[in-house]
Amino acid sequence: MKWIFTPPNFLLFIFSLTALVVLSPILSISLGLLYSLLYKNNAQKISTQVTTIPLQIGIVLLGFTISTVTLIPIINSYAIWVLFFIIFSFVISYILGRVFGLDIKLNILLASGLSICGATAIALVGPLIKASTKFIFISLAILFSFNTLAIILFPILGDLLNMSNYEFGVFSALAIHDTGSVVGSALAFSNPSVEVATSLKILRTLGLIPLILLLNYKFNANKNGFVFPKFIIYFFVALVVANIFELSYSSIEYLKILSKTFIIFGIFCIGLQSSKIEYKELSFKPLVLALIVWLCVIPMAYFISVA
Repeated sequence: MKWIFTPPNFLLFIFSLTALVVLSPILSISLGLLYSLLYKNNAQKISTQVTTIPLQIGIVLLGFTISTVTLIPIINSYAIWVLFFIIFSFVISYILGRVFGLDIKLNILLASGLSICGATAIALVGPLIKASTKFIFISLAILFSFNTLAIILFPILGDLLNMSNYEFGVFSALAIHDTGSVVGSALAFSNPSVEVATSLKILRTLGLIPLILLLNYKFNANKNGFVFPKFIIYFFVALVVANIFELSYSSIEYLKILSKTFIIFGIFCIGLQSSKIEYKELSFKPLVLALIVWLCVIPMAYFISVA
């Protein structure tokens, strides 16, 4: 037990406990960012060991709480818009990359992350197209910065615009890149927003399948296919199980609390991951490209969500 009384570990315990007690996504990521600034090496070690596992567990548990009565109308109403956002974001990002003279592999990494699911897309696409470590870190640094801002600022923006829970769920799912940041932002706005946001973001993540198949064909880097994020599959399994067996109200409420706890800790771990980002590797053109695409997507997502 002596290890816990060292300053880095004791502060980690206090910060993570505070995050879990308060259950605020904004506070959680702020504490994670602060800890990574104070103890960078320790934060790197923890984030490498834990990665996004708590967040993935929280999303899977959330699958047990979503009813198909809610899910199906959401998909029917917005599936076409999700497809449009994937294609629009990828195409405009790729075109701007050519205009800015970016390396084609960096261009593809940014386009994939901005259009589908941020770091997950970059992590899958990078090895497939044999992108350099430098290009992968540049892409991750940009997307991480945007997602951190989204968790903090989007709920405030939703309040200022008087958005309903449903509208904000749609807005966050279309405008934010990483699944964890979508869920975190929606959770910071309201609990009901999470169900809508998660459903649409999972649907958007399915865009990885055609993208990976297309890139696999073009670069011929992996003839055996690719590993699709397992937590997405488990989410759908949980969804099916919950709707077949019709869980009791008390069970669903318990699972919601458990899901929220894992998601909050996962968001705290996202803050810790900032210790891995070497911002000195960032260059002007990729950052401007990503910002232009995001600033195009945000107002579009808003008008679609309130239409």
